[in-house]
Amino acid sequence: MNFSLSIEYAIHGLVYLASAGADSARPGSTTLVGDIAKATRVPESYLRKVLQLLARAGLVASHRGVRGGFSLARPAAAITLKDVVEAIDGGLPAYTCAKAARGCSLDEACPVSAAFAAAREKMAEVLDATTIRDLAQGIARRSGSWLKVTECA
Repeated sequence: MNFSLSIEYAIHGLVYLASAGADSARPGSTTLVGDIAKATRVPESYLRKVLQLLARAGLVASHRGVRGGFSLARPAAAITLKDVVEAIDGGLPAYTCAKAARGCSLDEACPVSAAFAAAREKMAEVLDATTIRDLAQGIARRSGSWLKVTECA
């Protein structure tokens, strides 16, 4: 099960905003999309589209004008990875049974489907318990430089 590249870029952008102090606790603090793109090594046009999706979901705020840019719309501790996945992809990846194509005769709950449903539930729990602040703090403890985060994953 893979998450989209857009989710990866969204997470890096949000962590950068949290690390740069561009959050809802600091009114007027914004970061230009070009600065985020350069620091995270993400194509600016792609990142702009991802940030627009995050803005529609209420995770970031978009600011126009001379002091324009992006900031977190909520504190980093209130933005979970589950929020990010839902904002970008609309929901968590789901298992789709191919029983019709295989001619499966199980009418009751399939053990394979049940196992994947349990896995999806656990994944949702982990994503919901992991915040952008958690990631930003983990990266800060690991490295003094933001750019080193782009060398992992």
